[in-house]
Amino acid sequence: MKPKVLSILPRERFENAEVSFPAELEFSFKHVTAESDIIEACRGIDFLFVPAAFPPITAAVLDNIPSIRMIQSAGTGYDKVDTASAARCNIPVANSPGANITTVAEFTIAMMITLQRRMAIADREIKAGNYSPIREKLFTGGLKEISDLHLGLVGFGAIGRKVAQVAGFLGARVSYFDVIRPDPAIEEQLQVIYKEFDDLLRTSDAVSIHTPLTKQTYHLIGRKELRLMAPGSILINTARGEIVAPDALAEALEGQHLMGAAIDTLYPEPPPPDHPLLNLSKAARDKLLISPHIAGTTKSAFQRMLSQAVSNIAAVADGHPPKYVVNGVVAARKHNP
Repeated sequence: MKPKVLSILPRERFENAEVSFPAELEFSFKHVTAESDIIEACRGIDFLFVPAAFPPITAAVLDNIPSIRMIQSAGTGYDKVDTASAARCNIPVANSPGANITTVAEFTIAMMITLQRRMAIADREIKAGNYSPIREKLFTGGLKEISDLHLGLVGFGAIGRKVAQVAGFLGARVSYFDVIRPDPAIEEQLQVIYKEFDDLLRTSDAVSIHTPLTKQTYHLIGRKELRLMAPGSILINTARGEIVAPDALAEALEGQHLMGAAIDTLYPEPPPPDHPLLNLSKAARDKLLISPHIAGTTKSAFQRMLSQAVSNIAAVADGHPPKYVVNGVVAARKHNP
């Protein structure tokens, strides 16, 4: 009998990325989000394949899916899975790291340029028939290049380092903060400077977030941190939405302190109509660029991520240890029907 895989990620995502399913695995697809529905859908299933952003795989779910041998995240993120409870249940949780490093870095730089050159405002005003006024306003307002920036990176993992590399190539001065400092040779290679968190916020023209969501990074950027940021600076978040406190960011955009912000992820997703960042004044809206969690979702990136994840499941089904485990459980659990 073929090992069974339940994917909460829809079949269409695999088909659009042109990722095929191994003949030795039996895939099924169900869009289940409630705890009871997930538990029911996992009956007799060997592997659970989940999107990185939803739904929560809670302790209550993990305690009631005895046949699941491993949980595989479709992307780099895995914060929606209670990894501690999974470890207690002896269920390995694996992710798909590295597949969208360049994709997210590219998007981050694009957001930076869009804000610095006020491209979204220019597009809107020209389409409204205001070509000459907006051209004059942007000329006199002073547009900046990447090389004019001191870029501060919060988080210096693979994506943060790629952003540093690209921004450095374009002439930016780059500093970073991370709770774990890399080998000095990496700092030398990328020509970056380590700064303590508060100092990084004070001295950067642009702050870009590339840290995972943890208990420590939840609302890492709040009122205090936004006030610390340099006057006229910009904030970019292509990490998890929960890292930036939305009320605090809305207040900062309504004031004169920040030049702007670019946000790829919100919490929750999709955002409700009363979300603070969807109820700004016109002036504040002009400072904010929002995208629908697409920084790492090009076709090529999805193809790499999904292929890597499917290959990992196939290897475990064939008796090999799982790769890219994030909760310390190094062997797949035995099938318990």
